[in-house]
Amino acid sequence: MKNRTVRILLFTILGLLAFVLGASAASIDFSAIDLSGLDSAGAMITAAAPLMWIKNNAFKELSPEEFDGLDEHEQGLYLTALKEHREARDIEIAKQIKELQKDAETNKDTIEGLIKELNGINSAQIKEMLTALEIQGKELTALRRKGEVSGNTFEKSMKKAFDETLSKAKASLAKGAKVTTEVSKATQTYGDITTGEELATIRPGVIDKPVRMPKIRSLFRTIPLSTEFYKYIEQSLVTRDAQNVAKCSAVTSTTKEELTLVTVETKKVKDIISFCLDFVADYPFMQSRIRLLIDQSLALKIDEQLLLGTGTGLELTSIDSVSSEFSAVNPACDVSAAIQGANYVDLLLAMETQIVELGQQEAFTPDTILVNKCDWFLNVESLKDANNNYLDTRVTLVNGVPYLNGMQVIWTPIVLQNSCYVIDTTKGDIIDRQVLSLEIATQNGTDWEQEIASLKGFERLNLVVPSNWANAFMKCSDVATAITAITKP
Repeated sequence: MKNRTVRILLFTILGLLAFVLGASAASIDFSAIDLSGLDSAGAMITAAAPLMWIKNNAFKELSPEEFDGLDEHEQGLYLTALKEHREARDIEIAKQIKELQKDAETNKDTIEGLIKELNGINSAQIKEMLTALEIQGKELTALRRKGEVSGNTFEKSMKKAFDETLSKAKASLAKGAKVTTEVSKATQTYGDITTGEELATIRPGVIDKPVRMPKIRSLFRTIPLSTEFYKYIEQSLVTRDAQNVAKCSAVTSTTKEELTLVTVETKKVKDIISFCLDFVADYPFMQSRIRLLIDQSLALKIDEQLLLGTGTGLELTSIDSVSSEFSAVNPACDVSAAIQGANYVDLLLAMETQIVELGQQEAFTPDTILVNKCDWFLNVESLKDANNNYLDTRVTLVNGVPYLNGMQVIWTPIVLQNSCYVIDTTKGDIIDRQVLSLEIATQNGTDWEQEIASLKGFERLNLVVPSNWANAFMKCSDVATAITAITKP
């Protein structure tokens, strides 16, 4: 229905402009305009009800008020009939002019009168045209706004333009000149929308910068605490001195043990973010963003400390601080200059072997290897033999996770290149005084006065590795040198 109405309105404007242009409008080919869709029911020429513009079997042009009283369908029928009536009238007038021009001098006054009538240039007709266009302007405005809206800027602009045309026409009539009107077709362009980018489709969520995934904490079991300190009893000295003796003989034995009570203190990791309450109220999604930022900050710091903390001062005990350094000449298993064509995998298995030996082949069973991804790719995943066949068959994949001799391989960027760790994760525990605690306050300084809130998050925890189990953790701080040391000349 909207398309049909727009086409009727456009045709009306064309017809009215032709009325102003007069004889020059004869060059407009109205036959090229397809009016077949003016009525979805096909009723364009006939109507069931009497047509008010037909009087005494003759066409009668309606006033603007009469035209405004028609419904949409009737307006379409009237405009079609109006077009046909004016075309017929113009043809008839042109025919009369042609006949009269045979005797131009005799019929000069008559010809000029007919031409003036054909051009339709008089103030009354222009006023009628302007009124009709104002009516159509209202219809176009409603369509443009997709419904009725307040304001009539479009209507006023149209009226202003045709007021100027009317003024020019009156001036030309006063001089006895023929009135012509320049027609400019409006084109809707991108510039008519000043902020088109704001109407774009918005991807939900926020695209964050890359952040590493915490992996170290999940390797160990957690012991929840309700106290500041954690204690355990450790065998500090043991002698097992069974002897061979004769029957019914006494024995002098030194078998005994000494026990030590060890105390471990929890360490605190903390972060805080201050923000304006109005900001969070205006942008509610930022509340969850702030919470996420605190969570990530704490988790990443704890993960880094569990691997690399010094274990002194305020820092956590870590894998690095309790691990022994790999040595090719370790007496538990001397592998110096012993391996033909030694590579990265050989080094990792040599470290595993030394740990097993240090645990008397019973106490320690390494289950995890921590490496740098770049090292793993260069020394394992891309490793080939002389025939460009990939190595190493000792590495297997289980659901995409690499395993070496039963040990899970985990890569993380906090393991520096040219270093690695082999550990038995069952020989360490994380003591956790409190799970992540979050508090929000506005009482700090002038925070309450300025509507500033502070979100604080903290955890109290530590890694516990008894000294008797420290040999279950081994690191290699210089992989290249270590591979050279275990390679057979």
